[in-house]
Formats: sequence, C-alpha cells, structure tokens
Amino acid sequence: MSIDDRVDVTQHFDVVNAFDMPRLRFNTIRKTFTQSNEKPNLLADANEKAALYRDRLDIIKQRIMHNEHFCPSSTQVADDAYLKLTPIKTLIGRDREHFLLFGMLTQLEEGKIFMEDEDAHVELDISQCQKNSGMYTDGTFVLAEGTYGDDHIFHVDEMSFPPGETREMTDTYYSGVDFLGLNKLKADEERLKAEEVKSTNVFFVTVSNVHLDEPRVMKALRRLFDGYENDTQIPLAFILCGDFCKDKSIDPEVYKENFSALADLILEFRGLATHSYFVFVPGSGDPTMAGGSLPQTPIPKYFTERMRQRVRRAIFASNPCRIRYCTQDIVVFREDLFSRLWRNSLLYPDMTQEDDPTKHLVRTVIDQGHLCPIPLSVRPIFWAFDHALRLYPLPHALILADQCESFGMTYEGTHCVCPGSFPTSNFSWRTYYPATRVSEKWYSLLR
Repeated sequence: MSIDDRVDVTQHFDVVNAFDMPRLRFNTIRKTFTQSNEKPNLLADANEKAALYRDRLDIIKQRIMHNEHFCPSSTQVADDAYLKLTPIKTLIGRDREHFLLFGMLTQLEEGKIFMEDEDAHVELDISQCQKNSGMYTDGTFVLAEGTYGDDHIFHVDEMSFPPGETREMTDTYYSGVDFLGLNKLKADEERLKAEEVKSTNVFFVTVSNVHLDEPRVMKALRRLFDGYENDTQIPLAFILCGDFCKDKSIDPEVYKENFSALADLILEFRGLATHSYFVFVPGSGDPTMAGGSLPQTPIPKYFTERMRQRVRRAIFASNPCRIRYCTQDIVVFREDLFSRLWRNSLLYPDMTQEDDPTKHLVRTVIDQGHLCPIPLSVRPIFWAFDHALRLYPLPHALILADQCESFGMTYEGTHCVCPGSFPTSNFSWRTYYPATRVSEKWYSLLR
C-alpha cells in the first residue's frame, strides 16, 4: 500500500448522542428494520410505553428465530429436530403437556411471577426451577421450559435468557440497515478495517467517577495525563464518565469552575490537548435536562463553556452514547447497573454455576439486548427513546462505567469493559485497544 493509499484512522472518530439515533422498528411482516415515521417526544403518550416492551419483544424474538436450534432447516422434517416456541394463549385446554415458552417476566400480582407475551400471560411456579446464569428482574425476557398444570399455572423446570447473536451474524441479516444514522463510512470499509487492525498504537482511556471537586482526584488526573504526555503513545481518546462531583449539593458556579480547572489542567499537556479527544459522559448526579431519566442529555453548555472553547477536541455526550471508530461501534454507558440489578432480581444468580458476579452482569445486559433491563419504576426511561438503549446489533465494545470492580471480558464477540470507580480503586482506569479488541487495567497510585 502506498503512502497515498494510507488511511488516517484518527480522523475516523465520531460520537453519536442518544437523541440523534434513528428510531428503527422491526417489521414482523417484512422481516426487517424500518425507520419509524413518528418523531420521538420526551413527553410521550401512554401508547409509547406499550410500544417500548413490544419492540423489545419483537427484536429478541426475531433474534431467537435466527438461532440454529430454533430455526429448522429445509432438510429437517421431524418436530423434535428443533426447539419450538409455544404462544401462551394456546396453553388453554392443554393441561399436563410440556412446552417451551418465550416472554417477559412480570409481577401482575403481589408475590406472584407471571410470563407475558404478545397476546396473553400465565402465572409461573418457579419453586423447582433450574436457571442459567444471569440476573432475572421484572421486565427481562426469558425462555421457560416446563409443564402447564391442572391449576392453570406453568410449572417451570428450566429458565434461561434467549441466546445471544454476534455482531457478525446480525450484519449478515441486516447489512443494509444504518443503526447509528452515520450513513456510509468515510473510506472504503476493507481499507479502513485493514488500517484499524494495523494501528496497534491506537487506544482509548476510560475513567469513571471523575470527581472534579476532590483535590486528590485532580492530583491523580495530573499524574495520569503526565504519564501519557511523556509516553511514546498518546491516547486517541479519553472517555471520562461522571459523576463529575462527589457533593450532590454543590453550588452551580463551583461545578462550572471545576470544569474550567480541568480545562486548564488539560492545556498544560500540549500533546494530549492537541491530539486526543476528550469525551465527557454524565452520571446520574450531574446536571442534565433529563430529570433523572434515561437517556441523559449532555451536560449544559453553561457549565462547560470554557472547556468547549479551549480544548478543541472536547465532546460532551449523552448517557449512553455511541462511538464509531473506523469500522467499530463502541457503546458507553454510565450507570450503577450491577447494584440495581441485584437489588431488583426476582431470581438471584446461581453462583454455583458461575461465581464471578460481573459475568452475570455482562450476560444479563448482552442477552437482553438492552443497557438497562430493570423495571421503569426503578430506573425511569423516556419511553420514546428506549431505542437509544438497545444493544442490537451488539457493539464491538461495551464500556459499562459501573462502581463495581474493574473488569474486561468478551462475551458473544463483544468486549465488555468496566473501568471501576476512579476514586475508590486506587485511581485505576482501563485502556481499550481497538486493533486487538482487548483492554488492560492501569493504576495511578498516589504517594
């Protein structure tokens, strides 16, 4: 490849805010995704709430039907050659028969668990249920195998999440669908992919809970920036996640001054200020226009004016947001998701199968195809913008900025990264390397 044919991968970096993502719906008749003609509204009517769950169900169900265990080939004739889903409404009059159901877990009555699909619901008996790994909450979609009893209760023998679908498989079905709204790549995809793999010196730094009102955090950031400034490799991007203040009752002017102080700190390191992107993702304690619901809007310009003016590659994003780097899609989400899932589980994870709790977290999020699979009463979501929290197709990398212990693991082809809490983890962070799709944990120990 000649010098003229080389692609500058640093120019192929785009951030997509949640409110700019196209609203796609799965058309069950045409078997593809189509753009919704309805413009999403923050103050949506009640129909949008019903559509939220229906859309989630439709997407997961079509994903199930792609799976080889559920999709009979043309050579398969016998019914027992593949798994067959039974609609709940057809259970009536079929007592003591064995079925496999798909639907959403819900609590229609206090103390009772039900499963609901497009047309009906049935009460579940899970007293003898064996479950696979994951955290099962109100609103999660599951596969349940068992017997419909004379008591009109479905007695579950085994429960699991729907099988996942890798990004590569999704692309084979919907190669022409633009899920991010970025249209075509800026260069030939094969050339861009080749340069992406060769650019092993490109990496992202992810830091969470960047409390700018804590002097020790600012000191740790100075050491972090200084280390990269004097290194031979400068990060393409710093992904800094909130909350950006520890004190929830902080004065707005002080909050604004803290960002100005961070801008001054960044400008001390000319290499970083010139060549690195700085992506700021708000936490639940940061001032946004979302009012405590997801997705969160970017931090208002009033607080970040100096940063925007002086740090030319500063980007204030929504929560969640998406990053397109070359051919890779990366999702960034700041939420204390593990603790919320654990507290609201209807069925707790089977730790005998998997004793690493973070793997249960990752499997729940990936298999549900959604960033926040917990009840709306626990974590409100703007109904008309639920599509911005979907994980379909799966991203190449998922940054879950949680307060749980730092981790990096790959599941269903997606590398999942949690940097941990910067102030409470010896000022640790993680770096993500797109060329190899792996991450590493780093420390900035203060003496």
